[in-house]
Amino acid sequence: MLDSKLILEVFSKDKDTAVIRFKKFNETKNEDNKPMRLTDEERKEEIKKFMPQIKLAQVKTLPKEKRDELIIRLKGIEGVTQRQLARILEVSASLVFKA
Repeated sequence: MLDSKLILEVFSKDKDTAVIRFKKFNETKNEDNKPMRLTDEERKEEIKKFMPQIKLAQVKTLPKEKRDELIIRLKGIEGVTQRQLARILEVSASLVFKA
């Protein structure tokens, strides 16, 4: 099933030291920072601030080069998903994926 020796060797060659380090590792608080998911409405407001000169409905009518450049910049916003961006901009998900 589980080869505990293999796992413990990751922490130390000495079994007693490995057990102590393994316990300490398991008791350590997880400090991963996952970005909070915003609703589409909250995200729309954030995107409007990012590009105040362009209305969301205008994005799909922009020339391809300008639209793709804008979508690439919007994809860089922390926490935004490509599908969410497609919904907000009212464009196909594949258009966002390809940009």
